[in-house]
Amino acid sequence: MNHSVFVEYFRRFAESPLAVVSLFITLVMVFCAVLGPLIAPTNPYDLTNLHLSDSLQPVGSVQKLPGEEMRARVTVGGGSIPIEATEKDPILQGVSVTRCGDGCLDVAVLPKGVALDSLQVRDLPATVTVEGARKHVVQPWWTIDAPQDGSMRITTNDNLPDNLELLVIAQAAAQPSGLVFWLGTDGPGRDMLSAILYGIRISVVVGLVAATVAMLIGTGLGLAAAWFGGAIDAVIMRTVDFMLGFPALLVGLVVLAILGNGVDKVIFAIVAVQWSYYTRTTRSIAMSEMGREYVEAARTLRLEALRIMLRHVLPNCLPQIIVLLTLNIAAAISLESALSFLGIGLPLTEPSLGMLIANGYEYLFSQKYWVSMYPGIVLLVMIVALNLLGDRMRDMNNPRLSD
Repeated sequence: MNHSVFVEYFRRFAESPLAVVSLFITLVMVFCAVLGPLIAPTNPYDLTNLHLSDSLQPVGSVQKLPGEEMRARVTVGGGSIPIEATEKDPILQGVSVTRCGDGCLDVAVLPKGVALDSLQVRDLPATVTVEGARKHVVQPWWTIDAPQDGSMRITTNDNLPDNLELLVIAQAAAQPSGLVFWLGTDGPGRDMLSAILYGIRISVVVGLVAATVAMLIGTGLGLAAAWFGGAIDAVIMRTVDFMLGFPALLVGLVVLAILGNGVDKVIFAIVAVQWSYYTRTTRSIAMSEMGREYVEAARTLRLEALRIMLRHVLPNCLPQIIVLLTLNIAAAISLESALSFLGIGLPLTEPSLGMLIANGYEYLFSQKYWVSMYPGIVLLVMIVALNLLGDRMRDMNNPRLSD
């Protein structure tokens, strides 16, 4: 196709604004599929990056990482204070203990003013109480949640011994990481935007590979049925009729029930469903082309059958086959999403949009709509765009609709 023919073809294609929008959406989806891991804010399936504190965060929330924990063994008589922190460069630097009376101690975390999520002291005598703290049901542990000044006061009616040893555990408040969950998070705490980008990638790859393999197999069988005819044509077409007699979802369920889940199994199931559409279409077009003069001329020149079918007949079948390919990519993505939604498609380590919708289904009635709604919208837009694109290409290749 030279430049002028391509420009004229695109000019005719652009006469439909809806088709142009569909083409743009399709290209965006392909872009997301190719560069998904690079543009995704996080890798949603790297378990080391998941935090349960991020579970079911609403749209637009900011990630807050759990604050560091510090454990300090304190001797009231002025002994050493060894520190165990969870960070190499900890925010919490130590603990100070000062007497406020014979039966009173003030315990404060250093440096002063650091926001704490909790402050706990252990190994206290049974007669001791801590102001504003709650005591463990069994253990002699006292905890203050979110102390405003990062300190606690220990009081008792008896004198506290000078050699009293305490274990102080301080939990710093959660710190914002700068990551914004633009589409919220799901139950395990995965960023939904990143999960959708990874899901688009898997859905597009499965749809493209499955539809392309089905096209190659179906086109080859259709050409063989048209050329040889007779028993070969009858066997191929009766097999096509048999396959078309079953719903696509039922065939996919049977195949995956036998083979198990996995990307390769899903692709095989989709190919088993779609090859018959290409075979019937290719055979009908090839049969009409077989009586044309250029085919008779090629036979007169004693050209090989394979060359005639591939060099002369197949190019005249390609426009309709390409249109069918576009429509079947959308059908393949839809079928893969349906199988994954039912839990028998892709494994949990390779989730697609259908699995993301299934994961969020249980949260719909608890107002956590974003877990299931946004993957569903993306899937709907993708399938509608591909169908509209295929419809426009079919109209352009229909001579009855041409000017």
